[in-house]
Order: sequence, then C-alpha cells, then structure tokens
Amino acid sequence: MIRRLLLLLALSPTAARAVPVDGGGRDVSVVLFSTREVRSLTINPIGTDTWTAPCANCVRTPLTGPLHVTSAELFAGGSLRITDDSTGDTRAATGLWHLRRVHRGGPVDVVLTLPSERYVQAVLNAESGAAEPSESLRALAIVVRTYALSGRHYSAAPGHLSADLCDSTQCQALRLGATSSSIDNAVQSTAGETLWFGARRAQSFFSQNCGGLTEDAGAVWPQLSGTPYLRSHPDPYCLRRDTAAWHGEISLAQLTSIARAENWRLPGEIASARVAQRSTSHRVLRIVFTGAEGTTGAVSADALRFGIGRALGWDRVRSDSYDLGIRNGNLVFDGRGHGHGVGLCQTGAAQMASEGKSARDILAFYFPGTTVRIAPDDTGWQDSRAGGIDVHSTRALSSLQTDAITEAWADAQRRFPPHRAIHPRLALAPTTELFRQMTAQPGWALASTRGDRIVLQPSEVLRTNGTGLPELLLHEMLHVLVESECTSRTPLWLREGIVEALAGRNDIARPAISPGAIDDALKRAGSLQAAQRAHRAAAGHVRMLVNRYGFSTVRDWLSSGVPAGVD
Repeated sequence: MIRRLLLLLALSPTAARAVPVDGGGRDVSVVLFSTREVRSLTINPIGTDTWTAPCANCVRTPLTGPLHVTSAELFAGGSLRITDDSTGDTRAATGLWHLRRVHRGGPVDVVLTLPSERYVQAVLNAESGAAEPSESLRALAIVVRTYALSGRHYSAAPGHLSADLCDSTQCQALRLGATSSSIDNAVQSTAGETLWFGARRAQSFFSQNCGGLTEDAGAVWPQLSGTPYLRSHPDPYCLRRDTAAWHGEISLAQLTSIARAENWRLPGEIASARVAQRSTSHRVLRIVFTGAEGTTGAVSADALRFGIGRALGWDRVRSDSYDLGIRNGNLVFDGRGHGHGVGLCQTGAAQMASEGKSARDILAFYFPGTTVRIAPDDTGWQDSRAGGIDVHSTRALSSLQTDAITEAWADAQRRFPPHRAIHPRLALAPTTELFRQMTAQPGWALASTRGDRIVLQPSEVLRTNGTGLPELLLHEMLHVLVESECTSRTPLWLREGIVEALAGRNDIARPAISPGAIDDALKRAGSLQAAQRAHRAAAGHVRMLVNRYGFSTVRDWLSSGVPAGVD
C-alpha cells in the first residue's frame, strides 16, 4: 500500500512542533556488523531517491547502481543494501547511513540511523518466535522500546564511530527487513509506550528463559544494584511452559586455547573446577580452576560464557545458571534457562499471555512498581470506538470528536460506497514526534493513511493550522476506501486524484503534465508547495477522465489498471 501524506494549504513546514522530552520516540543510531570487522563493502540502491555524499552537508549525488566503498568516509540515504564483500552478508534498510574507514587499510564502520519504531520492529523480528502470543509480543515491544529510548547502550572503541545501539546481543539483536503482521500490530498498538518508574523511564531488559527465577540486575550490572523493579523473584510461569534444561561440554584443550585468547590466567593443566560465588538467584558469578600442582586461577561467569560463545558458538553455555565439573577431560555444564535472566522472561511472558494475561499484567509482574506511559503525564494508549471505527488515543474522546469521526465515515461511504465491509483504525498521535515515528512521514504532514490505518497529528497542531477535523477525517477515510480497491499496479496519481476529486476540491483544473510526470511529482515533492501542486494535478487529471469516461469506469481502473492509450 502507498503511504500517503495529506498536505493542506494552511500548513507550513515549521508549524508542527514536537513537545519536550522526545515525544514518545526519536531517531536512533545503530552500529551494524558489530560483532566482526568488515574491510570491503558494496552498497546497492533498493528503492528510489537514494543518494551518497562525501560529508554530512555536502551536495548529494543520486545513487542508481552498485557502489564499491573505497573512500575513507561516505554518507548515504534511502533504501540501501550493504554487503560485506568477503562473506556476502548483507544489511538492508531505509534510513540515513554513515560509513567510515577507521584507518588506511582498516575496517569500515557502518552506522544506520532510523526511527525508533522501525528499530523496535527489527528487534522483535530477531527476538520473537512465529507463534508468540499477541499480548506477550506487545509487552516485549514496550520493553525493547524502553531500552532503546533510555540512553546510549553502545560504547565505541577509540577511533570508531559512536552510536546509540548495536545489532548484537551486546545491545539487542535485530533483523532488518520485512516483518510479520503480528509484529507490525504489536509495535503499532504500543507505539511510543515505555516503562516508567516515577518521573523517569525505567531500565528494561529481557532474556529468553529465566529458568524459573529472574536475576537481580545488580548481579549482572553492579551500577543497577538496588533497582527496586529489577530484583530477583520466582517465575512460576516460566517453569510451567519450559524448564529449559541444557547440557554443554567443551574439552579442556579448547578451554586452554580460549583462556590464552582472552588473557585469562588459568593453570596450565586444569584438574578441577568449582563455583566460588553465586548470585541471589543461584546464578554463577565466579569460577575457580585448580591445576594438577595446586595452582589456581579464577574467571567470572560472564567472561567464561562470552569467551566460549565467541569461540565455539552461543549454544554451548546458554546461561549462568548451572552446575559444572570436569569429567573425561571435558568441562561439563548442566544448567537451565537461556540468557542473563534480568527483567522480562520471554518464556514466562508467553505462558502468562496464553493464560489470558494482558501486556500490562505481564510487565507489572516482571517490573513491579513501574507503569506504562508515553510521556510522564499520561497513561498510555486508550482504545475506544466511534461509529464502528476503532480509535487509539491517549485521551478520552470528546463528544465533538466522536461525532466528527462517525459523520466523516458515513459521509465517505456515501461518496464512495464500498464493495465489502471495511473497518478503519484511527490513531490520534499525542505528539508530532510520535506521529513522525509511527508514519515515517515529515512533521509538516497532518495525517497519514496506510491501508485501513489512519494516523493524525495532535489536535493542538490541527487547531494551530486552522484545519477542521471533519475535513481531515473525510479525506483520510476516503483514502481507506479507495486503497481497499487498489493493487500494486494502481498508479499513485489515480489513487490521489480520486480522493481529491471526491473530497470536493474546487481549485483543480486539467494539468499541463502527463500522468507519469504527476506520479514523479507526487513521489519526489521536496516542499509543501510542490506537493500541493502535484495533488492538484492528480485531481485535475482524474476529474477530466471522469468527465470523459464516467466515474464508475474510472473507479474500475483502481483494480483492473488504467487501459493503454488513456491519457
């Protein structure tokens, strides 16, 4: 579906402004290929309007084909696919890209900046299963978003590009690209919502399986010791779904090799191993190895797990909850759980959802004392209905709003009677910034419609720009009806033109440019004035076709395609 902007004459690019703080979201920067060095890269455009530039403020050069990265620094924008030439591994996404070679002949850093809502989608794409219940998926979306917006979580090595986040489990793993409808719904229904503790955003974490007992945050991150909502507690839901028992072994020869690579001071010939310290949740904190001659060496459980994981794979030691010993020349682990165990347990959350618990019930269990909000002074999204339309807002609807929504939907259906039942979904964004994050549209747009989902700017912004809610709703609801009959072959000028004509615009005339040129103008409009001209041109062309062929015939072209020879 085409994601569309409503651009009104009264609106100026600087009129819509975000509220203080971050408005429920912001753009975040992510280091890609963060677990290894990449020395040779190729970038390919996978969409229109892609570009490159040698510096952030330099003139942009259109990118129309593959480009092998040879320069020391490169900026790029649009939908791109970045390929590691040595492995063929790729990352594809839409956003702003910054590539820089650390030093001559050295590795290339890749940083992608994208909207926080798209980042949440990518993390859920990597971290959730196909059968994840909707309520636990919504809870996970809130946890992921809270983590992303609560500060910078990536520490760059000297000389490397800095960023907020990375694409590995050091931060939150992510998989860029297409996402399922269940993930899209989870992100959309919780857009901008994060966990709060008092007047501040909470610290949030999750792991795959806590083994029946969550971990105290201070045991993993000492700076979080005493955080009241991140204390260890039993998780019966996790055990009811999966005990996650596991067994792992590595040879002592492998352990010795890893110790050398990690600079651990262990005995040369290891005879025994024992757990020297455990956390309150019985997870291992420190291990002591004893050599054949009685010498000893210690290593932290975190260091051991990461060292083994980097060398042999992350499934060897799945958590720090285990017993260990040495048998037959191997270091043997018998454990339970998967991950650090702090915060939300995905296994337990899925079980809670299957037992009828809501996302907020789940979050209250794993983060006791926190609340779900978008800003410090709201209570998050509230769902209601008006005239058969599902409405998503952070404030209760007034009678005027309810009447406007009901009447606009009825009016839209009179003007464009649908062939099947359609149920629009309407979201009233509480801030301009969250509108931008939810729609990936510029802040000077007043509304965005994609499929059956409409998102409006805050009512304060609409009033400031002198835009009437009934007029705006009618326009967007007409788009919902028109889009329901479109296919991938339907040209943009026809979609936009029919809506503009049905809405009753009087300032339209037959355009002096071709339909193809109108499409280009709609897609590439770089200013409010250019966008307005393109929309008027689309409306004028459709009005001319309706006068010539009749509305019913032109409507049929939405699904069948515009016949050859029609201009």
